[in-house]
This record gives sequence, C-alpha cells and structure tokens, in this order.
Amino acid sequence: DLESAMPYIKKTYRYKNVIEVERVHAGRMGKGGRREKRRLPTPEEMEKINERNVIRKLRRLIHANFDPEDLWLTLTYRRESRPTPGEAEKELRRYLNRLRTAWRKQGAELKYIVVTEYMNKAIHHHIILNDLPNCAGAKLAAQKWKTGGTHCKFLYEDGEYELLAAYIVKETNKSFRDPDNPAKCRYSRSRNLVEPQPERRVMKRDDWPEEPRPPKGFCLDKQSLHNGINRLGYKYQYYRLLRMPGQIRKRGKGHGDKRGKNKDQP
Repeated sequence: DLESAMPYIKKTYRYKNVIEVERVHAGRMGKGGRREKRRLPTPEEMEKINERNVIRKLRRLIHANFDPEDLWLTLTYRRESRPTPGEAEKELRRYLNRLRTAWRKQGAELKYIVVTEYMNKAIHHHIILNDLPNCAGAKLAAQKWKTGGTHCKFLYEDGEYELLAAYIVKETNKSFRDPDNPAKCRYSRSRNLVEPQPERRVMKRDDWPEEPRPPKGFCLDKQSLHNGINRLGYKYQYYRLLRMPGQIRKRGKGHGDKRGKNKDQP
C-alpha cells in the first residue's frame, strides 16, 4: 500500500491545560501516496480558511501567554468626547505606556493583546491583559484610564479561548480593512509575548485513528475534532485535548483567587 509507506507529521502544542494536535501526511517526504483530487477553493471558501487560520493563531498566542486568572478589559469613551480612530489610537498608546510604568513599579512586565472596534458602534477597546500579584491589576487598569469607563472580567476558568479569539477576529472583519484604520491590522500585541512553537515528529505508522485516544487526565474536545483533506489533497486531522475538571492547573501562590466563569463573556 503506497499510502501506508508514506510518513506523516504530527505537530503538538502544549499549554497549561490544553493540548493541540495536527496530523498531516507529508507528501514531499515520501514517494507516492494516495491523494484526493486537488480542488482550488472558491474565494468564499478561501476567506473562511484565512479567518479560521487567524483565529487559530490568535488562540495559540493567548494560550501561550495568559492564564485564566488574567484580565479581559473593555475601555469606553465619554459620549461627548468620542475620538476618531486615529485619535483613539494615540490615546490607547498613552494608556498602555501608563500601564507599563505601573506594572514595572510592581515588579512585573506588562503583556497585552488589544483590539479597537468602531464600525457601526461607539468606538471602544478590548484588551487581554496579564494581572498583577494579589489581583491588583484590575484596579490599576481602571485608575489609569482617564477618558471614559472601564469594564473588567476574567478569562475563562478552563483556559479554553476559542470563542474569545473568534469574537476578536469576527468583530474586526470590517474595521481592519478600513483605509482609515490607523492600526492596519486586526489586533495589536506587546512585543514580549511568547510565540508558541509546536513539537514536530515524523511518524511512520500506517494511519491515525478517526477519533484519537486522549492521555490520562485529559478528555477529547469532540467539537474541535476535524478529519478532512487539506489544500494539497492529503489527509488531515486536528483536535484539542482539555485537562479534565479537578486537575486544572492554576497559577502559583500569591496571585489571588479570582476563579469563576463569566457567562456573558464572548
């Protein structure tokens, strides 16, 4: 069997409470191999593929740099003094500089991912922000915002950020293409974020199971499981494993107890 002689690559991303796995036959690494007939995606399909890839990249970035006890902050402007996108961008930079100084005084390094929304709604910012020891970050973040209101929640208790990443990407589908958008991107981030890197292994097993068996302490997120054919015509599998309740790893001592899921969080 030609396909059974064909190696495949297994990419594994490991986070505190989540494991992501991608499997794909590596056509260029072996001779032959059965492929499905290749079909170029339509523009609509390509747009969905690109959006899915952006969501996946953002979710991995959140997993690698933030914990469930970190912050999801919304910043609004007073109705009588709402700025243009360009003015809001400058105000946001000044605010982040104030936060960076405040975090350093607490012996911490500021980490953030920020998105600005303004298409068909009042302009506002969302920020994923690392908290300070003893839960001091939320109060400081509110004190440093001078031009409107703040609303602070916490990231999901189980560390599953698919919905949050999808919310950020889909809410900015229009604004990031707007020529008046000063950021020219879907979201901005601090330069000190860790870029998640997978473990890569070349596997020589004949095939992989349609439904993978999770390791001890984890369960399969069946909604994430996808068996299909990639754009090159080769078999592809993707899935996530979630650490089981009761075994969730929390941040170390001194950070405080802010656990609890926010039902109204996107």
